[in-house]
Amino acid sequence: MEKLLILSDIHGNVRRAAAVLCAHPDCTGAVFLGDGARYVEYLQSLAPHMAFFAVKGNCDTVLDGVPQEELLFECAGHRLLCCHGHHYFVKSGTGALLAAAKRAGADIALFGHTHLPHEEYDSESGVYLFNPGSIGSPREGKPSYGLLTLSGGNVLFSLGDAE
Repeated sequence: MEKLLILSDIHGNVRRAAAVLCAHPDCTGAVFLGDGARYVEYLQSLAPHMAFFAVKGNCDTVLDGVPQEELLFECAGHRLLCCHGHHYFVKSGTGALLAAAKRAGADIALFGHTHLPHEEYDSESGVYLFNPGSIGSPREGKPSYGLLTLSGGNVLFSLGDAE
């Protein structure tokens, strides 16, 4: 079983991100989905036991230390596509991201950018789409983050309240 902490859209609130990270020492990894890439190295130093995966968002620059805009990796028998989401116009819907996940052979796509939590399963393709919302500046409701638990064929995504 693998448990991943999913963070997106820190937008300067590194204290909140650090508190959430430290509150989940049981996680085996952390995935950062952009807009706050300058804090990734610091967050990694707080949880050296976790594998870190990070992509940059539309507000991140080359100087922020995260080179890739998209990342594909394997975890617990699943293939994950990670991106910020702006290149797939996720504020207008998830169709383009779903198509990209299918092309990449991913069964899970993680994204941010909208600052709104989103959970969707496409039964035709078998692809899960997850957005943890924003830990730094939510559009609605409270700051949030995600937890993704993978155990065999089971996929469980849950939202955490970051306040």
